Amino acid sequence: MEISVIASGSNGNCCLVEDKDSSIMIDAGKSMLEIETRLNKLGKSMENVDAILLTHAHQDHISGAGVLSRRYNIPLYMTNEVFSKARNKLGNITMKKFSVENSFKINNLSIKPISTSHNTSSCGFVIGKFGLFTDTGKITPQMNSIMPKLNAVLLESNHDVDMLVNGRYPAFLKKWILSDQGHLSNEHASNFIQTRGKKLSLALLGHLSENNNTPQIARRTFENLVKRKIEYSILSRDQLSGSWKI
Repeated sequence: MEISVIASGSNGNCCLVEDKDSSIMIDAGKSMLEIETRLNKLGKSMENVDAILLTHAHQDHISGAGVLSRRYNIPLYMTNEVFSKARNKLGNITMKKFSVENSFKINNLSIKPISTSHNTSSCGFVIGKFGLFTDTGKITPQMNSIMPKLNAVLLESNHDVDMLVNGRYPAFLKKWILSDQGHLSNEHASNFIQTRGKKLSLALLGHLSENNNTPQIARRTFENLVKRKIEYSILSRDQLSGSWKI
């Protein structure tokens, strides 16, 4: 299986998961042109994508989804709750519904939705032994249960708490980010990997805040807290991060 991170951050999220028979995109939060351009740099094409899965309805996860669905005749997979919030932004699409309670298959790939905790209905996904969990203010019971079974994870490492608390954001925004419906801190993410990611060989730390984090701080926190040898990467907010085989 190959994991390609096209974008990761509040300015856009997009991840491609492929095996020899299937190609699945998780979120499409950049413009169609930007996603196409970044895929082309990896020698990949939207022509081969079988489905786009949506984690939730925020713009940085869906902005390119509708036009990509129409242009390439790709179905969008989402829950009823996400569809109700995103339908006006997505436009006329081919939609497939799923619930977070039930796994489903696309071609030969089994997909397990995993509940996350955000200020809108949201989920992550486990595909094979890879899990993607972003936009969650806490480690949910479902995340906690599945993590020990994974070989690779893309996990939110959004902010450094000290930078956030002492930064310029208004008090209400700081309170939300730190809440159970906000975003995971560097410390939360790294502790979760250390305590529950016993089988992990790859950790991708993503969705870094532009104002309340830096790649250097996220890296230092990870290296201080994760005591096992795990390949890891801090994903870029601004450009294509690359591909990893698991």
